[in-house]
Amino acid sequence: MPYQKSPSHHSPSWDSSMAASFKRISPLYSHFYQGMQDDQDMLALLSLVARDQPSYVLFFSMINLLAKRMQHPLLTEFYPYFTAHPRPASEAYPIFREFCLTYAEQLRTLLPSATLQTNEVTRCANLLPAFELVSRRAGHQPLALIEVGASAGLNLNWDRYRYRYGNICIGSEHAPVQISCTLKGPHQPSFPQVMPLVAERIGIDRAPLNPCSRFDAEWLLACIWPEELHRYQLLTAALEVARQHPPKLLTGDAWELLPDLLASISPEAVICLWHSYALAQGPKVVYEQVVQELLNASRKRDLYHLSLELDPGRGPLPRLELFTYRQGRMASYDWLATCEVHGDEMEWHCFSTSVQP
Repeated sequence: MPYQKSPSHHSPSWDSSMAASFKRISPLYSHFYQGMQDDQDMLALLSLVARDQPSYVLFFSMINLLAKRMQHPLLTEFYPYFTAHPRPASEAYPIFREFCLTYAEQLRTLLPSATLQTNEVTRCANLLPAFELVSRRAGHQPLALIEVGASAGLNLNWDRYRYRYGNICIGSEHAPVQISCTLKGPHQPSFPQVMPLVAERIGIDRAPLNPCSRFDAEWLLACIWPEELHRYQLLTAALEVARQHPPKLLTGDAWELLPDLLASISPEAVICLWHSYALAQGPKVVYEQVVQELLNASRKRDLYHLSLELDPGRGPLPRLELFTYRQGRMASYDWLATCEVHGDEMEWHCFSTSVQP
């Protein structure tokens, strides 16, 4: 089920979806976004963002990074994670604009090659019941997990975190990363009594980040929306876990690395490739190439493919989907859940369809 990215720099459906998220989650980003709509100088800077990137989010993230590095005395007064008593977001745009134009040369240097690198560990709360479902269907064999678009690989440590879904808790109460997720709707997923076994955890990224690097950690933190202090705290804790349990990260394009990687995994393990907010942002052909490699490998063994992506053409909220590949074709499809963009809410569906040969 491939995704098509609009050839325009920021398509109306994508922009409207992000504008709604800004309004709901981040008053500061919402005011930045609204102020830029008729500001040609600012839109010219925005156009420097690579076309395969979510333009506004990446632009605002870069401003976060520069504001912290420059210790800007006025702009940082609006950021809740820079100050305990932020100024009203409604007053921010003139200062934001002045900052951007003052540092326009730096933005012209940094923006064209920048890629949004988020490790939104809260999304692991969406993935946990999906991994449990894969584990059950595979007879509880150990999972070989491959994440495409892994960034710093923090989500590969998902089974080292603790989760709370209302009154349901999973994982060690002493885990440094504690994640909460609100379940909506009439259905509830099956949760594990113990975490599924993991044989391997491998991340693929064209430009992976090193959790031990101060610069890389600063960029990850800059990609957090300014009002969400709990995300900032979770990411800081997840970075510490990754320093203790560094993930295996491969640099390159997934479709080129997958043939040898898939062939190298022990037949005793169950392969589950997954991605979140990665493949839907890029060209359609990349998604198709990844799926084709999975179909090719499924001629010798069953494979599972988890997708957590936001595609405005299919609805305003991200969809968690599971594809099962067998004997060179897609054998089944499950629409597991609809999720909030940062993973803190989820409505479970588990709509399942078997595909006839």
